Amino acid sequence: ATAYRVFAPMVWPKVKQIFEQVVAGNLIQLPSSSKDFLNPEVRPYLDKYYKGSGGVSAVERVKLMKLIWDSIGTEFGGRNELYEINYAGNHENIRLETMKMADLNGQSDKFKAFVDLAMDDYDLHGWTNDKWINAYEDINVEV
Repeated sequence: ATAYRVFAPMVWPKVKQIFEQVVAGNLIQLPSSSKDFLNPEVRPYLDKYYKGSGGVSAVERVKLMKLIWDSIGTEFGGRNELYEINYAGNHENIRLETMKMADLNGQSDKFKAFVDLAMDDYDLHGWTNDKWINAYEDINVEV
């Protein structure tokens, strides 16, 4: 749970960035209103140029793009991003709490032992043996 608290605030901005990069111009080039689909002069163009792949209709594709835009691009999307970043708590404190919990339950000592074990088997030329394939099993670290 503490690992989730640390990583969750970093995840939503990354997801949002992926949507912005992958979906890109689709969020900009949308009909101004659903009423455009009710206009008999405009509707054929929308059906032709906004249809999706695999038989997805223009209406379904535009609905999806509008939903994505509402989720990431509007005031709601901006507030939601701030909520996701700050929901778990102060970004510095949640890391300190995670560290203190690892100290209290003994995990910190196991992590330090893992690092020491790795450093003992590493030199200027790299790994000195091949035991690092299943290293977690050797020192009983819960991952």
